[in-house]
Amino acid sequence: MVSRPGSHTAHRGVSLIEMMVTIAIMMLLALAVAPFSASWGAQAYMRQSQTLLMQGMSQLKAIALRNPSASSAGASAVMISIPGKLCVASGVPAALNCNSAAWTSDPPASIQVNGANSQCVALDSAGMPVAANVNGTVCGTTLSFRVSRGSETPLNGTLN
Repeated sequence: MVSRPGSHTAHRGVSLIEMMVTIAIMMLLALAVAPFSASWGAQAYMRQSQTLLMQGMSQLKAIALRNPSASSAGASAVMISIPGKLCVASGVPAALNCNSAAWTSDPPASIQVNGANSQCVALDSAGMPVAANVNGTVCGTTLSFRVSRGSETPLNGTLN
């Protein structure tokens, strides 16, 4: 088809104003969704930390039952929870740190064990909780935990 001078042909496409309105609406939607994505991220970090805590407990049981330190009485393995670190050591370590740990992890959320930020859990060679003392810190035997991050509702539970 040949267009003739003076004839009106329809142009198709998106005008600049239509594109600007679409971008403005998308920006408003993104701003509305942003708080939900931050909350979702914090909850994901808390679930990841809870999973790491359960993995640590499994490692603690495995090491305690193997009893590599050959302890006949008392703790054969200890799990240590300090801010930003979670670790499992064979036997009773000299200090509440992860220097001589057989297993370590860096949880992305805050973990409290037995109501304390720095705490330990000790198991005997039968895999049962036992009282132990790590450099003045008495390891708890109730095995409760709390995982939190930011203003999200904390996850509470019991290690088993």
